[in-house]
Amino acid sequence: MDKRLKECQNGVPSGYILPFLWLHGESHERLYEEILAIKNSGIDQFCAESRPYEDFCGESWWEDFGFILKTAKDLDMKVWLLDDKKFPTGYANGYLEREENSHLRKKLIREFQIDVLGPMNCAKVYVGGRIASDETIYSVIAYKHIDSGEGLDYKSAIDLTDKTKNGMTYWDIPEGTWRVCVLVETQFQDKDSRLFYYIDMLSEESCHSMIDAIYQPHYEHFKEYFGNTFLGFFSDEPAFLNVFDTYFNTLGKMYSPYPWKRELPSLIAEGAGIEKEKASLYLPALWEDLGEVTALIRTHYMDVISKEYSKNFGYQLGNWCRDHGVMYIGHVIEDMGAHMRMGYGSGHFFRALDGQDMAGVDIVLMQDIPGIDDSIHRGPLADGGQADPTFFRYTLPKLASSHSHIQPLKKGRAMCEIFGAFGWAEGLPFMKGLADIMLVSGINHFVPHAFSPTSEDQDCPPHFYNGGKNIQYPYLKDLIAYMKRCAHLTQEGTHKADVCVFYNAEGEWTGGKHQSFFEICKILSQDQIDFDIVPYDALENAEVKNKRLYINGKDYGALIVSQSEILPTYLLLAFCRLAKMGLPVIFTDSLPQKSAEGKDFLAFINKFQAVPTIDLTKVLRKMGLFHIEARGENVKSLRFYHTQRENKDLYLFSNEAINKELNAQISLKQEGECLIYEPWDNKTYRYNTNNGALDLRIEKGNMLFVIFGCEIDKSLPYFTKEIDRIPLDLSYDISIKRENEKDYTLYKSSSSLIDISSPDNLPDFSGTIRYKTSFNSVKDYTVIDLGQVGEVAQLYLNGRCLGTRICQPYKFDLSKAIKEGENTLEVIVQSNLGHGRPDWLSSFMQIPPSGILGDVYLCKYEVKSK
Repeated sequence: MDKRLKECQNGVPSGYILPFLWLHGESHERLYEEILAIKNSGIDQFCAESRPYEDFCGESWWEDFGFILKTAKDLDMKVWLLDDKKFPTGYANGYLEREENSHLRKKLIREFQIDVLGPMNCAKVYVGGRIASDETIYSVIAYKHIDSGEGLDYKSAIDLTDKTKNGMTYWDIPEGTWRVCVLVETQFQDKDSRLFYYIDMLSEESCHSMIDAIYQPHYEHFKEYFGNTFLGFFSDEPAFLNVFDTYFNTLGKMYSPYPWKRELPSLIAEGAGIEKEKASLYLPALWEDLGEVTALIRTHYMDVISKEYSKNFGYQLGNWCRDHGVMYIGHVIEDMGAHMRMGYGSGHFFRALDGQDMAGVDIVLMQDIPGIDDSIHRGPLADGGQADPTFFRYTLPKLASSHSHIQPLKKGRAMCEIFGAFGWAEGLPFMKGLADIMLVSGINHFVPHAFSPTSEDQDCPPHFYNGGKNIQYPYLKDLIAYMKRCAHLTQEGTHKADVCVFYNAEGEWTGGKHQSFFEICKILSQDQIDFDIVPYDALENAEVKNKRLYINGKDYGALIVSQSEILPTYLLLAFCRLAKMGLPVIFTDSLPQKSAEGKDFLAFINKFQAVPTIDLTKVLRKMGLFHIEARGENVKSLRFYHTQRENKDLYLFSNEAINKELNAQISLKQEGECLIYEPWDNKTYRYNTNNGALDLRIEKGNMLFVIFGCEIDKSLPYFTKEIDRIPLDLSYDISIKRENEKDYTLYKSSSSLIDISSPDNLPDFSGTIRYKTSFNSVKDYTVIDLGQVGEVAQLYLNGRCLGTRICQPYKFDLSKAIKEGENTLEVIVQSNLGHGRPDWLSSFMQIPPSGILGDVYLCKYEVKSK
């Protein structure tokens, strides 16, 4: 048997789960209770959430965090620390609020325009009229308008900086209409903004403030815990923060301030292959349309600042952590492409996280709803609250898992912050659905959000324990054990992708017409072609062998690049190098039309091929670039993840449809006998494929593993499917217990099944419901299906507990307790908390009914002896 599978079956693996523990300055007794609640959930590490703690890095903090570390050590647990006082990371615990550190505050550059008409000699242009007292004019450059519209002629550029004195520009204006572009060095214009005192990602010294203010003081206080009890620091959504409240801060936004330092024109010039003077002269292209130099300046500006972010922030903090025996993890804001932009973003997902020891993302605030896989839905998000599965479902988790595959520093670790800020209506079934989406995409570490020692904490619920009041808390351990088993099986080994998708930040940076690479991720996923997402940095030194691309030991059969009108020359050269070595380089819909630098690139074009997006998967399958083929009912909802280790092939198959069964005939390249492992029940079965054909039925919203190459225990039962069912028309004695009550009260006797929280019953009910009934056994019908249940069900037959189910199907194997004749049945159901806690976040999701709604069936399964 596979070593890791055996470890799962012999006990719950350690690690993988590190929930947030929110801290507000509670008593040590209360902290101990909450830490013990984490431990009793089957979790052996947690991340201390410092943001709500008023005296962070003060005397009370050192006392409380010392208590937390000692308690964790005594309980054989591990601790991480969220690394700042305010959200997002980058406030450096107020370090930049001190006047002696004011030089470390972020620098920005903004532009405004004055349009003038020539000819006029001895004209004056009042460029100082929109300059604050603490701002500095960097340059004043004029361009001639091109006919109508906003276009400017970059060849007409006139540098007027030296002709500007005391806020007035003196100029003999030539004939025509001209735009005077005034570039202003500034800080945040609103000093009351909470972003004013945030670090500058373009300054190594400013980023070092995080170490001076937070990292080093923790080492000085608790060095004896570093690398044993204390595992490391977690950065939460650091960003450029040149603007706030948008995911779409791209270049070309009129009046937007952008990250800045005086060295940028030289760095842009170096990357673009032009003189520094020209880079300075064309700098207004960050806002203006300067024709063919616009793509040049914008591309290399973004390239430079994203590399500066990586070097100054990610690698500086990560290297400090590794030098002190701990790890550095976290994530940036990824939402709807923000990861390759400014504002909320960090410029480039991979570069931002390159210095970390895990690849990280988060899924919060209704960004994904299990079962909604095509339609855009609403959530409490910025920019109109649109959540598109094209990004959040099919791209977001792949960003993290891909990074963990292609960068050695990650060692295969892909992390997701999960469950937070969905509201009290997010119950365990919803959580399992989210976890499954992440797991089948290659995520193997999780930061559940959150445990809070403050009772009824309204900050980003749900909170898993809630002082013992969360009625679903006793069953959280079942979900945690399930997630650990799945993560343990998928982390180690080599992910076997079919192709790779290019991380096409550059296609957007250039400003040309382009297709989002997210669309390709969705199309490939829905047709069961697996992929990693790879950036340019991973392609620089990649090799091609036998027409396959190799990056960090992972191989891919083709490179897919989303349609891009303009790309930088360095990218086109990289693609050309790979294509010359035999790798298929496929652009969707059309080939590039020009290079950002204006270089002749026609020699590159014949090395690539263009394929209509709609035909992409058909072409890839014709080329043989696929691991599986699936036919049957509901296969669009089939997802898979394939990894190899120690001559074993492991497939994780998931049915992402939460209301439809998946009946599929799957053709694999492996054949013969294999193991099928059901991770929720922690049970293993034998299966025999016929020429690689796998006939799978996956229940609603469930997953299973298929493993080839293992030694097969001949005593294992065969994997079988349901072949018949008969209804159970029963009457129930229904008792209820509200969440603040200790004892049950009979609610209805000899009743049919009802929704306890319906308008005619108890619409605000949150609590526990007990059902008692009896039925006569039927030979060979040994599984009961409770049908629709809201939400968690624990079943007892003849007094014996037969397990807990937190999602569809609510099926229980009765064979170990059923007897001939009459059997007594008792079912305990925990309802959804949203009925009794209708918070704002819960208003973005549906709240399920309460109790068993049925229909209830006895099920018969086929019997296989070989």
